[in-house]
Amino acid sequence: MEGRLAVARLPPLAGGKNPSFPDRGGRFEGLTGPSYRLNDMSHPLPAPQSLKPYIDTRSGEMDTWPAHASGHSIPGTSVKLSKNKSLILVSEEESGKTHIIPKPKFLDQLESYLKKELRTLGVTKVMPNELRLQAHREVFEYLIEDFKTYKSLLSAIKNEYEMMMSHQRQQIRELEPLKQMLVTVSEQCDQKVMAMREDEKQEIIDLKAENKRLCYKIQSLHNEKEDLRTQVNKMQDELAEEYQRYREECDARKMLLSDINDLRYQQEDTLLQQGGGAADDVQDDPVTLKIALKKAREGEKEASLQLNNMIANYVDLIPRREYELLEAKHKQMAESSELLQDQFEKLNEDFDVLKRENEALLEQRDKYYKESETLRRSSTPRPDWDRCADHINGGMVRWKDISSGKTSNELVEVLLAEIAAGGVVDTSGAEFFDAQGTGPSVPKYLRYEGNVRNRHLGKRDCLLLIRDIWREKAAHDAEKADGVRDSMADFLHSYLQRRFSLEQMVVEWGYNLHDACQRYSHDDQIGLFWGVLEEEIDEEVYHNSLQVITKLLNQLTKVDMDHGNQGKLAKEEFQVVLESYLTGVDADSLTAMVKAAELELETKDTEELDYKTLFLEDDEGQTGPFLDEVKKWLKHEKVSYVEEIKTQLEGISTVSVDDLKRAICMADQEIDNMQMDRYLTWSFRTFPDKLHDAEPLEISKLIDRLQNGNLSRIGRK
Repeated sequence: MEGRLAVARLPPLAGGKNPSFPDRGGRFEGLTGPSYRLNDMSHPLPAPQSLKPYIDTRSGEMDTWPAHASGHSIPGTSVKLSKNKSLILVSEEESGKTHIIPKPKFLDQLESYLKKELRTLGVTKVMPNELRLQAHREVFEYLIEDFKTYKSLLSAIKNEYEMMMSHQRQQIRELEPLKQMLVTVSEQCDQKVMAMREDEKQEIIDLKAENKRLCYKIQSLHNEKEDLRTQVNKMQDELAEEYQRYREECDARKMLLSDINDLRYQQEDTLLQQGGGAADDVQDDPVTLKIALKKAREGEKEASLQLNNMIANYVDLIPRREYELLEAKHKQMAESSELLQDQFEKLNEDFDVLKRENEALLEQRDKYYKESETLRRSSTPRPDWDRCADHINGGMVRWKDISSGKTSNELVEVLLAEIAAGGVVDTSGAEFFDAQGTGPSVPKYLRYEGNVRNRHLGKRDCLLLIRDIWREKAAHDAEKADGVRDSMADFLHSYLQRRFSLEQMVVEWGYNLHDACQRYSHDDQIGLFWGVLEEEIDEEVYHNSLQVITKLLNQLTKVDMDHGNQGKLAKEEFQVVLESYLTGVDADSLTAMVKAAELELETKDTEELDYKTLFLEDDEGQTGPFLDEVKKWLKHEKVSYVEEIKTQLEGISTVSVDDLKRAICMADQEIDNMQMDRYLTWSFRTFPDKLHDAEPLEISKLIDRLQNGNLSRIGRK
C-alpha cells in the first residue's frame, strides 16, 4: 500500500510453527476431510483446519470468560500530561497501576505474542517507534483475519489509518523545501543586519562624541555662569556698603560746612558790632588769632582724616558705567546659557531615541544571528550550477541567459528541458561516434561509413590542435597566387591527411575535433574556430584581430626605438600610443586597458611597462588580460557599428542589397567601394558580380551575418 513504511516484516520462525503465536491448526496430512460426489465419482477434501495453516478458520468460537476470573493483561499505553504541560506516552506498568483484568484465552495469546515480539525487537519502552508500530500492525492483521464477521469493517478502519499516515508523510515531504527557503531568508537577513550595522556604526560614534563634547561645553558655561553670579552678588554687597559710607560722609561734610558758615557768620556779626577801628584791633588781637588758628587746625585735621577714610574705603569701587556694561554682558551670557540648555535637552532627547533604536537593532541582530547560526548548521552546500555551462550549447553566455534569476527547482527544469530538446552536448561517455555517411552534404573531413572511435578529446588538446591548424592554414593561404582563402572544412581534411597517414586516424581526429568544438564552443578561441569551420563566421575576423594586435606591437616598438630601444615604455607614452592607434577609443576602455596591463605585469607602483610581455601567449594560444581588453573593445566597436546599421534598417522586414548598401552608407559615410562589396558579398553569400541577383534576407538573419562578419568602421563617428 502506498504510504506504508518500508519496514521489513519479521522472518518466519524455524520449525514451521510460530512458538510465540497461538497454534492455528495442524498441517496438511492428507485428504481425510469431507468429500462430495460428482458424476458418480467421489472427491475427498482436506480437513478444514489444514486449509489455512497458522490461521484460525473457526468462526463463532468463544471462550468462557466468567466475571470472577482474573489474569494479568499486557501493559497498555496511555497519554499523560507532563510537568512542562506536554503530552507523553506512558505504560500502565510505569504509572504504577495494578492490572487484574479478566480476559479470554485468545486475548492472552495475542498479548503474549506482542510482548515477546517487542522484547525480541528491543522496543519495550513506550515511545514512538517504527518497529513497535510494525509489531502492533501484525497483531492487528491477525486479529482482522480471526474475526471474520468484522473483517471488512476492521480492514476499512486499518486502511483509513494507513491512508491518513501516508497523507501526513507526503505533507512532511512537501514541507522539506521550506528548509531551503529558510537558508535564503537567513542569508538575506544576515546581509541586511550587517549593512545596517555598518551604516549606523560610524554615525552612532559621531553622535556620542558630539553629545559628550556638548555636555562638557554646557558644564563649562554653567560653571562660568555661577562664577559671574557670585561676583555680581559680591559686587552688589560691596557697592551697598560703599554707598552707605558715601552717604554718611556726605552728611558729615554738609554738617561741617554748616558749622563753618555759622562760625563765619558769628565772626562777621562780632566785627560789625565792634565798629571799624575796633575791628582792626580785633583782627590783630593775638588771642583771637590764636583761637582762630587752633580752630582751623582742628578743622583741617578732621577734614584730612575724613579724606583719608574716603580714599581708603572707595579705592576698590568701580564706576557705574562699568557696572552697567558688566550687567549687560551677564544678561547676554544668561540668554546664551538658556539657549544652550534647550539645545542640550533636545540633543539628549534625540540621544535617548537613538539609544532605544540601537538597543532594538541589537536585539534584532542577536535574534537574526542565532537564527542564522541554527540554519547554517542545518543547511546543505549549494550546487555549482555554472558547471552546466560546459555541457550546454552556447556555453557560459547562453547558460547565463537561461539561468539568470531562477531558483534551484527552476534550474533543474531548465536543465531537463535542454536535455529533452537535445541541447546538452555530452558525448564524453560514448565510446564510438556514428558516422554521418559519405553524402555530398557531409564535410570532407567527416565523410565515413561505420563507427568512429571516441578519443574523449580534452579542451587543452583541442586548443593545441586548433592553434596548429591556424598556423598551417595561414602559411597555406600565403602561398596562393590568387589571394583567395580555402574554406576551413576543405583545408581541415587536407591538414589531417598530411598529419596522419592512416585514413582511420584522419576520420577519428576529424570526428573528435568536431565533437570537442561542440562541447567547448563557449570558449572564445574554440567558438571562433567552430564558427569558421561551420561557415557561420567570416575567417577574416580571426586574421583581422591578429593584424590589429601586430600593428599595435609595431607602433609600441617604434616609439621605444625612438627613446633608445630600452624595451620599456612609460605609462604616459604607452597610453598615448594606445589612444593614437586605436581610433575612437573611449576614456573608460583606455583606462581599462592600462589597468589590465598593470595587473598583468604587476607594475602598479612603477612608472614603466615591459610592453613586449603583454603580447605573449601560452602554448594553448591564450592571451593575457591586456589583449583580452583590446579584443573586447574591438568586439564592442563592431557591435556598435552593426547596431547603427540596424537602426538605419528600421521598418524593413526583408532587406535587399540596395537597402543594406544605403544603410551602410548612412552609418559610415567614408566607406569605399571595395569594403562595401566585401560586406555585401558576405551578408548575401554571393559573388560581387552577382549581387544584383541576390535574394532579400530577413532582418534578423542579416543582422546575425553582419555580427559574424569582418566589419569595421572606416571613417569616424
